[in-house]
Amino acid sequence: MAAVEDMTDEAILDLYFERSEEAIQRTMEKYGALLRSLSWNILADHEDVEECVNDTYMAAWNAIPPDRPDYFKAYLCRIARNFSLDRIRAKNREKRGGGQIPLILDELAEVLASESDIARTVESDELGRMISHYLRGQKDQRRIIFLKRYYYASPIKDIAQEAGMSEGAVKVLLYRMRRELKKELLERGYGNEE
Repeated sequence: MAAVEDMTDEAILDLYFERSEEAIQRTMEKYGALLRSLSWNILADHEDVEECVNDTYMAAWNAIPPDRPDYFKAYLCRIARNFSLDRIRAKNREKRGGGQIPLILDELAEVLASESDIARTVESDELGRMISHYLRGQKDQRRIIFLKRYYYASPIKDIAQEAGMSEGAVKVLLYRMRRELKKELLERGYGNEE
Protein backbone atom coordinates (compact mmCIF):
# COMPACT_ATOMS: atom_id res chain seq x y z
CA MET A 1 0.00 0.00 0.00
CA ALA A 2 1.20 3.55 -0.69
CA ALA A 3 2.71 5.76 1.98
CA VAL A 4 0.09 7.75 3.83
CA GLU A 5 1.37 11.04 2.37
CA ASP A 6 0.77 9.64 -1.11
CA MET A 7 -2.64 8.21 -0.24
CA THR A 8 -5.46 10.43 -1.42
CA ASP A 9 -8.64 11.01 0.52
CA GLU A 10 -10.47 9.13 -2.24
CA ALA A 11 -8.26 6.08 -1.68
CA ILE A 12 -8.91 6.23 2.07
CA LEU A 13 -12.65 6.57 1.45
CA ASP A 14 -12.48 3.53 -0.84
CA LEU A 15 -11.05 1.59 2.12
CA TYR A 16 -14.06 2.62 4.21
CA PHE A 17 -16.40 1.42 1.46
CA GLU A 18 -14.51 -1.89 1.37
CA ARG A 19 -15.01 -2.02 5.18
CA SER A 20 -11.27 -2.46 5.56
CA GLU A 21 -10.00 -1.68 9.07
CA GLU A 22 -6.99 -0.15 7.34
CA ALA A 23 -9.26 2.86 6.62
CA ILE A 24 -9.10 3.95 10.25
CA GLN A 25 -5.35 3.41 10.42
CA ARG A 26 -4.80 5.53 7.30
CA THR A 27 -7.15 8.20 8.64
CA MET A 28 -5.20 8.27 11.92
CA GLU A 29 -1.88 8.57 10.11
CA LYS A 30 -3.02 11.33 7.78
CA TYR A 31 -5.30 13.39 10.02
CA GLY A 32 -4.65 12.31 13.61
CA ALA A 33 -2.36 15.23 14.47
CA LEU A 34 -4.79 17.77 12.99
CA LEU A 35 -7.76 16.29 14.86
CA ARG A 36 -5.86 16.18 18.15
CA SER A 37 -4.77 19.80 17.68
CA LEU A 38 -8.31 20.95 16.93
CA SER A 39 -9.70 19.09 19.93
CA TRP A 40 -6.87 20.30 22.19
CA ASN A 41 -7.65 23.93 21.29
CA ILE A 42 -11.16 23.40 22.63
CA LEU A 43 -10.59 21.03 25.56
CA ALA A 44 -6.96 21.39 26.73
CA ASP A 45 -7.16 17.97 28.38
CA HIS A 46 -5.19 15.03 26.94
CA GLU A 47 -7.63 12.33 28.04
CA ASP A 48 -10.67 14.17 26.68
CA VAL A 49 -8.83 14.92 23.44
CA GLU A 50 -7.98 11.27 22.87
CA GLU A 51 -11.57 10.22 23.59
CA CYS A 52 -12.98 12.80 21.17
CA VAL A 53 -10.52 11.86 18.43
CA ASN A 54 -11.28 8.16 18.89
CA ASP A 55 -15.00 8.96 18.82
CA THR A 56 -14.35 10.81 15.55
CA TYR A 57 -12.80 7.72 13.96
CA MET A 58 -15.69 5.59 15.16
CA ALA A 59 -18.26 8.08 13.86
CA ALA A 60 -16.54 8.13 10.46
CA TRP A 61 -16.47 4.32 10.40
CA ASN A 62 -20.19 4.16 11.21
CA ALA A 63 -21.18 6.87 8.69
CA ILE A 64 -19.02 5.82 5.71
CA PRO A 65 -20.75 4.18 3.86
CA PRO A 66 -23.36 5.36 2.99
CA ASP A 67 -21.84 8.86 3.37
CA ARG A 68 -19.05 9.73 0.96
CA PRO A 69 -17.88 13.20 1.98
CA ASP A 70 -16.63 15.52 -0.75
CA TYR A 71 -14.05 17.05 1.61
CA PHE A 72 -12.87 14.30 3.94
CA LYS A 73 -10.56 16.55 5.98
CA ALA A 74 -13.35 19.07 6.68
CA TYR A 75 -15.77 16.20 7.39
CA LEU A 76 -13.45 14.77 10.05
CA CYS A 77 -12.74 18.19 11.54
CA ARG A 78 -16.45 18.93 11.87
CA ILE A 79 -17.02 15.63 13.69
CA ALA A 80 -14.05 16.16 16.03
CA ARG A 81 -15.07 19.75 16.72
CA ASN A 82 -18.64 18.72 17.54
CA PHE A 83 -17.48 15.96 19.90
CA SER A 84 -15.11 18.41 21.60
CA LEU A 85 -17.78 21.07 21.99
CA ASP A 86 -20.21 18.47 23.35
CA ARG A 87 -17.57 17.38 25.85
CA ILE A 88 -16.93 20.95 27.03
CA ARG A 89 -20.69 21.57 27.38
CA ALA A 90 -21.04 18.40 29.44
CA LYS A 91 -18.18 19.45 31.72
CA ASN A 92 -19.72 22.88 32.20
CA ARG A 93 -23.08 21.28 32.96
CA GLU A 94 -21.41 19.10 35.61
CA LYS A 95 -19.76 22.16 37.16
CA ARG A 96 -23.16 23.85 37.45
CA GLY A 97 -24.43 20.98 39.56
CA GLY A 98 -25.37 18.65 36.74
CA GLY A 99 -27.61 16.00 38.14
CA GLN A 100 -30.15 13.93 36.26
CA ILE A 101 -32.76 16.59 35.47
CA PRO A 102 -30.65 18.49 32.89
CA LEU A 103 -29.68 15.18 31.28
CA ILE A 104 -33.30 14.07 31.11
CA LEU A 105 -34.38 17.39 29.63
CA ASP A 106 -31.59 17.15 27.04
CA GLU A 107 -32.74 13.65 26.12
CA LEU A 108 -36.35 14.78 25.79
CA ALA A 109 -35.37 17.81 23.74
CA GLU A 110 -34.05 15.45 21.06
CA VAL A 111 -37.41 13.71 20.85
CA LEU A 112 -39.73 16.67 21.29
CA ALA A 113 -38.47 19.25 18.82
CA SER A 114 -40.77 22.24 18.97
CA GLU A 115 -41.62 24.54 16.09
CA SER A 116 -39.26 27.13 17.58
CA ASP A 117 -36.46 24.52 17.56
CA ILE A 118 -37.15 23.78 13.90
CA ALA A 119 -37.20 27.52 13.13
CA ARG A 120 -33.93 27.92 15.02
CA THR A 121 -32.36 25.13 12.95
CA VAL A 122 -33.46 26.75 9.69
CA GLU A 123 -32.21 30.12 10.94
CA SER A 124 -28.90 28.54 11.94
CA ASP A 125 -28.47 27.03 8.47
CA GLU A 126 -29.18 30.42 6.89
CA LEU A 127 -26.68 32.08 9.24
CA GLY A 128 -24.07 29.52 8.22
CA ARG A 129 -24.66 30.33 4.55
CA MET A 130 -24.33 34.07 5.22
CA ILE A 131 -21.06 33.60 7.11
CA SER A 132 -19.74 31.37 4.33
CA HIS A 133 -20.69 34.04 1.77
CA TYR A 134 -18.83 36.68 3.78
CA LEU A 135 -15.72 34.48 4.10
CA ARG A 136 -15.66 33.62 0.39
CA GLY A 137 -15.39 37.35 -0.28
CA GLN A 138 -12.25 37.68 1.86
CA LYS A 139 -8.62 37.38 0.82
CA ASP A 140 -7.07 34.00 1.63
CA GLN A 141 -5.06 35.19 4.64
CA ARG A 142 -8.04 36.92 6.25
CA ARG A 143 -10.28 33.89 5.68
CA ILE A 144 -7.66 31.50 7.08
CA ILE A 145 -7.10 33.64 10.19
CA PHE A 146 -10.85 33.87 10.82
CA LEU A 147 -11.36 30.11 10.44
CA LYS A 148 -8.34 29.23 12.58
CA ARG A 149 -9.68 31.38 15.39
CA TYR A 150 -13.41 30.72 15.23
CA TYR A 151 -13.63 27.24 13.77
CA TYR A 152 -10.44 25.54 14.92
CA ALA A 153 -10.25 27.59 18.18
CA SER A 154 -6.55 28.25 17.64
CA PRO A 155 -4.85 30.60 20.12
CA ILE A 156 -4.07 34.14 18.86
CA LYS A 157 -0.38 33.55 19.54
CA ASP A 158 -0.27 30.51 17.22
CA ILE A 159 -2.24 32.28 14.49
CA ALA A 160 0.09 35.29 14.65
CA GLN A 161 3.18 33.10 14.43
CA GLU A 162 1.82 31.13 11.46
CA ALA A 163 0.71 34.30 9.64
CA GLY A 164 3.93 36.19 10.34
CA MET A 165 2.01 38.92 12.15
CA SER A 166 2.05 40.39 15.64
CA GLU A 167 -0.61 39.21 18.09
CA GLY A 168 -1.97 42.76 18.19
CA ALA A 169 -2.34 42.84 14.40
CA VAL A 170 -4.25 39.54 14.48
CA LYS A 171 -6.55 40.84 17.23
CA VAL A 172 -7.25 44.04 15.27
CA LEU A 173 -7.90 42.07 12.07
CA LEU A 174 -10.31 39.74 13.84
CA TYR A 175 -12.08 42.69 15.47
CA ARG A 176 -12.51 44.39 12.09
CA MET A 177 -13.74 41.19 10.49
CA ARG A 178 -16.30 40.67 13.26
CA ARG A 179 -17.56 44.23 12.74
CA GLU A 180 -17.74 43.75 8.96
CA LEU A 181 -19.56 40.44 9.39
CA LYS A 182 -22.01 41.95 11.87
CA LYS A 183 -22.73 44.82 9.47
CA GLU A 184 -23.32 42.40 6.60
CA LEU A 185 -25.60 40.21 8.73
CA LEU A 186 -27.60 43.25 9.86
CA GLU A 187 -27.98 44.38 6.25
CA ARG A 188 -29.38 40.94 5.42
CA GLY A 189 -31.87 41.17 8.28
CA TYR A 190 -30.15 38.84 10.73
CA GLY A 191 -29.94 40.00 14.35
CA ASN A 192 -30.30 43.47 15.84
CA GLU A 193 -27.95 46.35 16.53
CA GLU A 194 -27.70 46.04 20.33
